[in-house]
Amino acid sequence: MKILFAAAIVLAMAALFASCGEPLSAGDVSTGEDVPETTTSPIETGLTEEFQQFLELRKSRPQTARTEEAEGVIYSLDGGVLRVQDANGTQLWQSEEGWYAEDFRLGDVTGDGSTDLLFCLWKSYSFGASHPARLENDDAAVRCHLFLYTLRAGRMKPLWCSSSLPRPVYSFELSFDGEQTPVASGAVLRTTEGQYQDDFSITEAKEYHYFWQGWGFVPE
Repeated sequence: MKILFAAAIVLAMAALFASCGEPLSAGDVSTGEDVPETTTSPIETGLTEEFQQFLELRKSRPQTARTEEAEGVIYSLDGGVLRVQDANGTQLWQSEEGWYAEDFRLGDVTGDGSTDLLFCLWKSYSFGASHPARLENDDAAVRCHLFLYTLRAGRMKPLWCSSSLPRPVYSFELSFDGEQTPVASGAVLRTTEGQYQDDFSITEAKEYHYFWQGWGFVPE
């Protein structure tokens, strides 16, 4: 697990940043000439056939809907969509269309004194249009991921994003009773994990513990 989390960080972050950009359309530029509209493929957006099938199957299971507030910021999850709003109700961020957010937890994971957002999501793995040479290597299989974001200057920023996890996370909790060192914040992640199934059904599960060290979660 430690090797997967550490080795895949660069690729996962590249996938995330690539997916955040939006293509220019004819209305975005003014040159006096007709500009063809830019389209994106399912691989670039994550809206693959596999992801659509996942959404259909996911409807048969209970879905998490809840809201939490921290430092005047409202975090809400409903129907797989995660949203962040300020105290006035202005939306600051929303999870991407090609993601299904399963659940989230709030806390100072990195130990810098600010609230972080840790969430579990499902998505098809894709590098996006910024890495066209790698598109042919994309695996459209829908897999579970853990992403860590934080709010800075009114904008949500990714801090750490796992690649496809070797086991799906069924549930998870955050605590802050771990050992604090120069590289460990004391944040502890306790998960319940199973095995991937074609129909995404829940299998026999085991508990795992990880702690935040440096830049990522490692086995306890």
